[in-house]
Amino acid sequence: MSAPRSVHLVPPEDASAAPTAWTEPPEPTARADANPGFPGKLASIATETSIYEEPRWGSRRFGYLRAGAVVRREAEPAASGPRCPEGWYRVEPRGFVCVGALATLDLQHRVALASAHPPREDGLPYLYALSRSPGLPLYARLPSVTEQLRFEPELLQHLARNLTPRGLPPPDPVPSFLAPGRPSLSLGNEQHGAERVMLGYAKARSGFALMTTVEHASRRFGLSTGLELIPLDRTRLVEPSRFEGIALGDELTLPIAFVRRPAAFRVLEGARGLTPGPALAYREAIAVTDETRRVNGAAYAVARDGSLLREDQIVLVKPMRRPPAWAVDGGKWIEVSIPRQSLVAYEGATPVYVTLVSTGVGGTGDPEETHATIQGTFKIYEKHLTVTMDGHEASDAFDLRDVPFVQYFHRGFALHAAYWHDDFGRPRSHGCVNLSPLDAAWLYRWTDPRVPPGWHGTMAREGTLVYVHD
Repeated sequence: MSAPRSVHLVPPEDASAAPTAWTEPPEPTARADANPGFPGKLASIATETSIYEEPRWGSRRFGYLRAGAVVRREAEPAASGPRCPEGWYRVEPRGFVCVGALATLDLQHRVALASAHPPREDGLPYLYALSRSPGLPLYARLPSVTEQLRFEPELLQHLARNLTPRGLPPPDPVPSFLAPGRPSLSLGNEQHGAERVMLGYAKARSGFALMTTVEHASRRFGLSTGLELIPLDRTRLVEPSRFEGIALGDELTLPIAFVRRPAAFRVLEGARGLTPGPALAYREAIAVTDETRRVNGAAYAVARDGSLLREDQIVLVKPMRRPPAWAVDGGKWIEVSIPRQSLVAYEGATPVYVTLVSTGVGGTGDPEETHATIQGTFKIYEKHLTVTMDGHEASDAFDLRDVPFVQYFHRGFALHAAYWHDDFGRPRSHGCVNLSPLDAAWLYRWTDPRVPPGWHGTMAREGTLVYVHD
């Protein structure tokens, strides 16, 4: 569980100076279905560029853009003022953005070009790396060998261990904005001097999303979405979970069994009694009937192909006996079962998707006292394509950047992908509902509110209903 984390949403009074423009890559191509009411474009140059309901600071936030995002805008500003002298522009499909320290009309701006790596929306949005030990340095620009030795005193001994992660993609050419001699970049919300080399050190448990990787001074560096340069020999690459649930329809519906134990197998019933059948993969999904059969004191679920599944080897996800009052008119809602560690997406009374999740390690305890997932009926009120989650307890400090497909439904409780584990089907979280990246991406696309193209997050008074129970 992590509370929604916001950066400085309003620029300081003196944050009007913009970095020098860059002019190399071509302007992004306009969408073929461009709305003629929004003939221009603007780009975000900040960690968050807020989109407001009205052209003024402090009005209701509709959502926000991420650095590098380009959206369409009206030709002329709707308003301007002392705190937004360059003007408030209406953007597609709604809301207003202040152009200045956090957004620009110059699509060749250095930060806009450096951050122009749109995240994928199916599986993990980026290449991810986890810090392997304390002391991971965060550089503001590619450091010289002398600078590396200054900030990493044990560097020679470390490099002798040859810890560059396996499976890295080939390095990209060093982009011009990272070329030696160029000033370091900073986002509009996080200004620092152009000559800065070192930004600090990561927490021992840190995760980073990488937009590109380059080779420099015989080392591989990754450029994070926060424009930090990370030596990858001090990290391990994330191997994305391949687990995903299944879409349901007329030919495939609940009940569904997921194999919960390794080395499970089907059981065949014949003239000689029960015999072992084909092996089952861990977390494999199997269509079953409503029938339960007891043989020699053991309970079995009956698969639709007639084979038997030991109930102590599976998680059996059944439809709710009585559809709740909100399951009417085809409305979307989500059921999360803490005992089963399962999630079912419904349209009305019809299940459309089923999967395994990881809820809080506190089980069904008090979420105020333990790492338990809160129970009750809620509605999604914020969606983020990615967001940072962190914890500051001395015994459990962490800093996980760009957690994907985050959907907050109550305070700091959210549905989201987890890239740091592949243990879905068992309690694992601090209270949130962890999903595999593939499942979280599916759910993010399916739920309301929808995130408009180019936006990184959106807010709503009421979204898809989430029902969590024991």
